[in-house]
Amino acid sequence: MSRPLSTGGFLGASITGWISTSPSLLPRTWWMWTANIGFSQIYGYATGVLTERLVLRAASEIGLHVEIAEDRRRRARGLGAAALIGISAYSWVRGVLRQREISHLVQQEPKNLATHIVGTIGGLSASFGTLVTVRAVIATAHLYRALLRPYLPARTVGAVSLMLTAATVTVLAERIVRGRLLEQMIESAEAANRLISPDVPRPTSPLRSGSPDSLESWQSLGAPGRKIVSAGAGADYIARTTGQEAMEPIRVYAGKSSTRTLEQTVDAVLAELDRTGAWDRDVLVLFTGTGTGWLQEWSLSAIEFLTGGNCATASLQYSVYTSALSYLLDGRSPQRAGHLLFHAVRRRLDQMPEESRPRLFVAGESLGSVGGHAAFRDVQDMLAKVDGAVWTGTPSFTPIYREITERGRRGAPAIAPILDNGRRIRVVTRPRDLEHNYWGGLYEPWQRPRVVYAQHPSDPVVAWRPSLLWEEPAWLQERVGHDVTPAMRWFPWITFWQIAADMPLSIKVTGGHGHSYHEEMVPIWAAALGEDASSADRTARRRRHLAIIEAIREIHPGT
Repeated sequence: MSRPLSTGGFLGASITGWISTSPSLLPRTWWMWTANIGFSQIYGYATGVLTERLVLRAASEIGLHVEIAEDRRRRARGLGAAALIGISAYSWVRGVLRQREISHLVQQEPKNLATHIVGTIGGLSASFGTLVTVRAVIATAHLYRALLRPYLPARTVGAVSLMLTAATVTVLAERIVRGRLLEQMIESAEAANRLISPDVPRPTSPLRSGSPDSLESWQSLGAPGRKIVSAGAGADYIARTTGQEAMEPIRVYAGKSSTRTLEQTVDAVLAELDRTGAWDRDVLVLFTGTGTGWLQEWSLSAIEFLTGGNCATASLQYSVYTSALSYLLDGRSPQRAGHLLFHAVRRRLDQMPEESRPRLFVAGESLGSVGGHAAFRDVQDMLAKVDGAVWTGTPSFTPIYREITERGRRGAPAIAPILDNGRRIRVVTRPRDLEHNYWGGLYEPWQRPRVVYAQHPSDPVVAWRPSLLWEEPAWLQERVGHDVTPAMRWFPWITFWQIAADMPLSIKVTGGHGHSYHEEMVPIWAAALGEDASSADRTARRRRHLAIIEAIREIHPGT
């Protein structure tokens, strides 16, 4: 436990520690510094130890032995210590300055110096704590070996001690990680879902789920569902904003319940669509929610204002956990939810006369986008079955989005691939990309159906994928992205954790950056719904969109 640090491990941890201060997509809080430095130094120390052993073994095999005179050894140590301190100070200061640059790119106030200092100390402590833990495990294995040696043959002592050590570590990890941390996270998520906030009033309109006329009780909707159906503008407010007659929008939602299956929850959504008369509206939008069932209010309200309330939106809750926890515990539920809801509604629409059907749109954000895409086999299947779609912050590992990037035009940036010159599908990093590609070139005229992918370059949810551990992504090779620093580089293992650490708070950055998709959803939904304007009408359209944006901000000041 108290033996000196491995020379190779120390050098490896130092190098990866310097690299961990390099910039990523978003400004770092103290715990993001801690995670980056900790994970990086753990990787560096392990790699350094392994490299040292391989070098020593190779030297032994060829009979190489190196000796350094004592006075020169002291001098080398002094120079090494000075270099270590100098490089560490330089990399840390450079990292802090890069954080300020990133803050300006995403329009946030830079973090104070204490944030960087506390995070650095936390990272060093985390890596040291991990080293102590690993040494404790090794000491446990040696203890088992010493206890078993008098009773077992020499050939079996090593194997049995290894098995006992593995069992000990497994039991402790089960007790600590699953027995405490994971259960606490699950209990916290379930409690948050049950919470009925006095700030979220029950809707009185019969066109909302959870109202007194609804087949779904107020309590059954879950906390995200209650917020969704209680929010939004009424017909009068929409009419005042747009200057045109408006209808009362329909919002349908069904919460997760332990007493019914996912298929039965889909049936509950259909029953609410029947009850509210949603099939008679001009537009019907199916949302697949994030892990907790949350939906983006900017998208919901944008649809309602742009259609003059002549619309219905529908969704369901397939989980009460955060997207990360849902992805880890049950990655199939989002995809089953998206698939089942879409095909149930599609079957119902196919039974209606074509001239009286509502136009069907699909949407989802983050994990909801992954789930919503599961309703389709490929790009052509999606285009054949919907009248339009808006996918927001879609993870790059989503199969259909991966198909778009692979089939995209050569020379187009990886962050905004161009498929079929934008006739039906456009990847948008900011509103101006709706009419021009990322380099400013013109698209072919819009055709229908229209599918829009809203993807900020600085969105870590879009950028993260398991292959970051060993493969440099194309978007980092190209170094493009209006809100991403060109100083960002890829490093094995380290970049994976840097972007993973960016994700939890990415929704809290300024709108238009990270995973915060706010006012740009108004022009994006306008395009997807088929709103076009001639050059002479663009000013009027822009004024209309700005009025809608201000109205949404007024009724939802926290968005």
